[in-house]
Amino acid sequence: MASNEWMSLTTVSASDGARIQFTPQGGQICSWTTADGRQGLYLSPLAEWSDTTAIRGGIPVIFPQFAHEGPLPKHGFARTSLWRVVSSGVLPCGSGAVELLLTDDERTRRIWPHPFELVLRARFKGAELSVSLAVRNTGTQPFAFTCALHSYLAANAAGVAIQGLQGTGYLDSAEHRRRDVQHAPLLRIDREVDRFFFGVTRPVEVQDAHASIRMTQQAFPDVVVWNPWRDLARKLADLPDDGYQHFVCIESAAVERPISLEPGKEWLASQQLSVF
Repeated sequence: MASNEWMSLTTVSASDGARIQFTPQGGQICSWTTADGRQGLYLSPLAEWSDTTAIRGGIPVIFPQFAHEGPLPKHGFARTSLWRVVSSGVLPCGSGAVELLLTDDERTRRIWPHPFELVLRARFKGAELSVSLAVRNTGTQPFAFTCALHSYLAANAAGVAIQGLQGTGYLDSAEHRRRDVQHAPLLRIDREVDRFFFGVTRPVEVQDAHASIRMTQQAFPDVVVWNPWRDLARKLADLPDDGYQHFVCIESAAVERPISLEPGKEWLASQQLSVF
C-alpha cells in the first residue's frame, strides 16, 4: 500500500494484482486496474484536488441530491466532503477491500439538516469491482434523498454501443427535459447525452472495439448515462477539450423517486463492474 500526499491518493492491491486508487476527499475511487492491466475508469488529468471542488473522474458519490433535482447545491456535498478511512487492505479470499465513512457535521447540517452516516465499500479482484453505498438515518426524524455512484467508465465514447436500456423510459436533461423511451437496442454517443433512465432491471453493457464493461446494480432503481461531448467539454475547466472522447458515465442512481428513510434505518445499494 502506498500513498501520494499531494493528490491524497492511496493504492490498494488484491492478491492477483488488481488494484484501485482512492482518496478520502469525496470518498472517491479514482482508478481501477484489472489483474491483467486494463484500466476501467477515467480520471481527468486536469482534475482539481481541493477541499471545495469535486474530482473529475473515477466514481464520485452523489448525496443527498442528484444534480439540480431539488433545492440543494448540484449533486449535494458527499463528493466534496472529507471521508474517514475505516479500513483498506486484502481480504482472506484475496480480494482488495476499502471501507470509507462520512457522517454529518456542522458543514453538512448547514446544507441539509439531518444526522446521517454514509458507508462506501469497495471489493475488487480479477476483472471485477463491486461498490456499495449504505445510507443510515442516525437522527430522530425521517428524511428523503436522491443519490448516485457517478462512474466514469473508460471507453472510446464515439465508438461505444450501450446495451441493456431498450424499452426503458427516460428523461433527457440535455434536451429540455424531454421524456421518451429508448426504442433502439443500442444507445450510441454522438452528441451531448444526459439521460435519466428509470426502472432499469437489466445489466447495462458499454461495448467498444477494445473492451467491454458490464454494469449490474442492486437496489438502485435508475441509471444515468452522461457524456458532455465537444461543446460542453470545452466549458469544463477540469476536463481537457478532447477528454469527452475517453469516457462515458454509467451511473447507478436513485433519481426519479427520492428514497425515504426512517430513524434508525439503513438503505443499501450496490454497483458491480466487470471488464471483458
